[in-house]
Amino acid sequence: MDAVIARYLPEFAPAAPVASPAAAPEAFGNPWAGLARATRPAAPLVADGPDAIRVEPVRPETPRLEPLPLGPQAPRPPAARRETPEERAALIAAAEERGRQQGLAAAREEAEAARLRAAEEAEHRLAEARRHWSEAEAEALADGFSAALRALDAALSERIARLLVPILTDALRRQAVAELSGALTRLLAEPQAATIRVSGPEDLLAALAARLGPLAAAVSFAPAETPEVQVSADQTVIDTRLGAWTRLIAAAVAEA
Repeated sequence: MDAVIARYLPEFAPAAPVASPAAAPEAFGNPWAGLARATRPAAPLVADGPDAIRVEPVRPETPRLEPLPLGPQAPRPPAARRETPEERAALIAAAEERGRQQGLAAAREEAEAARLRAAEEAEHRLAEARRHWSEAEAEALADGFSAALRALDAALSERIARLLVPILTDALRRQAVAELSGALTRLLAEPQAATIRVSGPEDLLAALAARLGPLAAAVSFAPAETPEVQVSADQTVIDTRLGAWTRLIAAAVAEA
């Protein structure tokens, strides 16, 4: 039975002999000492019959390797480096400079905004003051202009009145002479004309006689020192009232 089982088992190499203590120094002289050549595995035995059992040597399992990624891998961040005191001082100085510049920029903006507000307020105050000044000056100019116009009106009225007094008096006299001439002509045209007597200023009597023409021979002229011309025909009396008109004109001139 042992012979049958031995046919199906592989052959094993004999065990290497154990080196004796005396042979130990020889191992340091020969580097190959103590090494045995590995035996090749024996070929499997194949039985001649159909019921033969086939024995194969156990093969070691090869570990399965995972495929490596082909794409680019992200670089690993470098390890953090501790900054030196000089670098820390430089960073602090740079931060302080940035803060100072930002503070200066903010201060400039605030100053510019304050300047613009002050300019607007000053312009508003100037416009308000100019408006008040314009109103006050306009009122003063209007009052002065009105006073000047009133003074000019008074002066012109006085001068014009003084210039017109002789003209009005002369015109009034001419009108009175014309009216008296017409009245005397009507009186002298009556069939039984009464005696007509005319008294008054000599210049007016001369003008009246010249205006009557040939009819002046039937009229008795008597010069007098009165400003009025008076015509008497029996009970009819005609008065020119030149003195009253002259006094009215003089009063108007005095009031002007």
